[in-house]
This record gives sequence, structure tokens and C-alpha cells, in this order.
Amino acid sequence: MSFLNQSGDLLPFSEVVPASAQFGAPERSSILTQRKRARVTPQTGANYGTSGSSASGGGNQQIQFLIADAGGMLDLASVVINYNVQTSTASSATHTMDDGHPFMTVQILCNGQLLENIQQAPKLANVEMCLAGSKTYYQTAGSLQGWALLNNDLVTQIPSTSVATFCGATAWGYVAGNQPSEAKRTSRAAAAVFNQAIGEQKSIPLGMMCGFGRLKQYLPLNLVGEISIVLITGSPQEVCFTTDSVTAGDYALQAVNCTYDIVVPDARYAAVLQKVAMEDAVGLTMPFESSIVSTGAAIAASASSLTQYDLIVSRATNHLLRTSVVQTPTVASTLIGFPSQSCFGHAGVYSFQARIGSSVYPQIAAQGDADLFNMSLAAYGSVMQENGSVTNRVLWANSTNGATAGTAAVYETAESSASGTVKFAYGDRFIPSYGFQVVKGDAEPLAVDGVSLAGASGSQLIISLVSAPGVAYTPYVVLTALKFLKAQGGSVSVVGA
Repeated sequence: MSFLNQSGDLLPFSEVVPASAQFGAPERSSILTQRKRARVTPQTGANYGTSGSSASGGGNQQIQFLIADAGGMLDLASVVINYNVQTSTASSATHTMDDGHPFMTVQILCNGQLLENIQQAPKLANVEMCLAGSKTYYQTAGSLQGWALLNNDLVTQIPSTSVATFCGATAWGYVAGNQPSEAKRTSRAAAAVFNQAIGEQKSIPLGMMCGFGRLKQYLPLNLVGEISIVLITGSPQEVCFTTDSVTAGDYALQAVNCTYDIVVPDARYAAVLQKVAMEDAVGLTMPFESSIVSTGAAIAASASSLTQYDLIVSRATNHLLRTSVVQTPTVASTLIGFPSQSCFGHAGVYSFQARIGSSVYPQIAAQGDADLFNMSLAAYGSVMQENGSVTNRVLWANSTNGATAGTAAVYETAESSASGTVKFAYGDRFIPSYGFQVVKGDAEPLAVDGVSLAGASGSQLIISLVSAPGVAYTPYVVLTALKFLKAQGGSVSVVGA
């Protein structure tokens, strides 16, 4: 096609020096002088419940951390919550912990002002892991941070010599086959090799529990005040899980602590930050993602025909980034025999559409499993994001029956609208989501993005699901929006809802 271009129209060549052939002074920064890792124990104590074969009392406990520093900056990306968890073996119980973490409520306060208040927090952690994470991360780092049920890499039983038995005994998403090995680890007794610590240690990053833990800027604690982290543990029925018919059980926590990095700035740079926070008209503004989890109206069974269900939730925000919906069988919301914090059933859903005022997203409702999946993947950046996600076709389309304690059963699978294979029971990962960001994907994201709920619809979001659920479900809607921590004029404020 070059003959179509006149020679005089061709752009001139520009000489460049490849990066590998460039030489110059090495870059350095003197405004940050050191980094140190610190550890704090909860103000409420390090142990919760009674350990041993009859481990109990870990549920419904309040845990509170206080992070403060006179002159350093907190790196939120480094904050982790460490804890040892032990599950009971009394009464023939063979349960372990559900995926994620056992803290049903997560609150973050800055100088007494509420930044995050997340109910049903383990569900949010599993939503973020499933769509924003990857199978590789789940299998490796996730195995030390609280995720295990889908991971067949952690199965410790010696496989059968029978090829047919071996091939069917272990697989990604085969929760009934993966759970027993994890139960062995969480129920192990104290021993010298573990420094007499009970059960299994888990260490979950704060950024996987709440959006504030993913704050990009270092947080100058001397300017904004102390950070308080308040956690409330769930009952055994909420956060424990067994595949056996014996559904009694309990758990205990031990050696709970929080570790984090403090970055120390040069005194001159610290003085500049202080002057900006005290005297500048703009001050220091730090945006972060904040999520809430709202419970929607119950969805009734309607297996014989598609029915539209409208979920109405509210949040008075001007910067809504994305929304997700997860569903668990109502009868199994608080059963040890069902992993209600991570098992999100397909529930016969055919289409999804969100409505804000007179605008609908997407313009034409997403229809069918593959279309719903790609819409959800786009909510976290792009339909071609390299991470891929944790779920796949069979987990996305699975609906586990939670009413059959000790016997794996399903309502629907990827290949059958009624019953079907039970191999992937308890591994449901259906999370339809929609992203409202204007700029996402490979582009550098905007610091301020999203759509307004407060201005466009009186703070109301309506999600319409067209589905044929085989049983009654309880839906949970995640609303993620931007909030801003602002230090200005000698005071600290939280902007956004």
C-alpha cells in the first residue's frame, strides 16, 4: 500500500537510543531514608477461645489493633493480619475454615473517623480473590493467606495406584476431595516445631480484606493520626465448613497480631508534607476503594421458568466503581455443612443488568454464562486480563445443594439444568459484576472515576437478574466506590460515602 503515500507526506525518521545502550547516572531518592517492619498485638489480647481437641470460643469475638508512629509513613500494601486457627476434633467433627478469613465485620478508623465498615467481609474477600486474583496466586500465595478449598495442590493423601481412581480423585475445584487435608492442618495439636502454636497459621494482607489496604500512597501517620483496625469474628456456622454429616464444630484463634512496614522520610520532606497538610489550600488527598456488602431481598425458587428479580440497594456515592452479586441458598446461610462465605451459586441466572436512574448497564442485558463472565472480567480491568480469574466454566455454572449434609449434591451444573455431576459441589464461583469506571484496562487508571449514584438516582441502584433458581437464594450485593482521606488545615476528614 506504500504507493498510495506520496514521498513528501512521509514522516521523518527520529533517532533513538535503545534503553539497553543508554548510560547515565543511576537514579536515587533521598527523601525516603529507611523502611522498618513492625508488629503489634491486639489491644483486646492475642488469644480468643480455648485450644485443644475441643477448640471453641473463637466466634463472635472483637479484635482491635492500633497502629501509630510519631514520624513515619505507613505502607498499607505491607499490612497483614496473622493468626493461628485451630478447629475442634471433638464429637467426630472434621471441619476446617471456609475460604478467606473468619472476620465477619471489618472496620477501619483513622483518628476516630470511620473509613471502612464491611459486613459479610469474607464474601467480599472471596469476590475480590475470584475475579481480581488468579488461579496461580490462589494456589501459591493464597494457600498461606486463607484460601485452600479449590486447591488440589494441597491434598496430602498418597494417590491411588489405579489410574482411573487417581485421575478422578484430585482436581481444581474438587472441594470434597480437597477439604479433608486442610481439616487435618487446621486441627493439628501444638508441638515444639510450631513453637507450641495450635492449628495452622494464616497471614492475610489487609488489602485482600478491604480497599483501604490497597491505598497507593504511603500514609503519614503523624499528620492523619492513628489507624484502628476492628475485627469481629464469625460464628462457627458462618465461617467453618465440613463435607461430613457431623456438622457440629467450633474453632479458636491464637497468636493474633498485625505486622506492617513504616517508611521513614527525610526530615526536610516530612516538613514539606506537614506544611502542605497545615497551610495548603488543597492539602493532602488520598483516594481509596471502599466496599459495602448489602443483603438483597430473598429470591424465590422458580425452576420451571425464567423470572425477573430486582435487587434494590443504596449508597450515597458520587464515585461508584463496580458492583457484584453473589447468591447462597437461604437454607444454607449458616450451616457448617456449607461454605457460605465462598460458595456462590449460579442460581439459574440467564441475564444481568444494572440500572441507575434512567441509564442501564450494560445497554443490552448480558445473557448467558460466557457473556456474563466476560462482563464481570471487564469490571476488573479487561476481558483479556492476564490474571484470568480463579473461576472457570464448571465452577461458574455450578449450584450446590446446601441441604444435604454429608452428601455432595447439586441443583444444576455446566452440563445439566437439573442435578448432574457432583464433583464440583461446594466449588461454585458465580459472581456477575459490572464496572462503571470510564478508564480501565491497559490504560493508566484515573485517580477519580466512576458514576454518581447520589446525583443520578437518589443513591439507588437496581440490579435485575433473570433467572430460574432451583431453590430460594439470599443475594448479597457488593458496591465498591471511591472515598477520600483528606488532611487539610490541621484536621483530617473522610470525603465520600
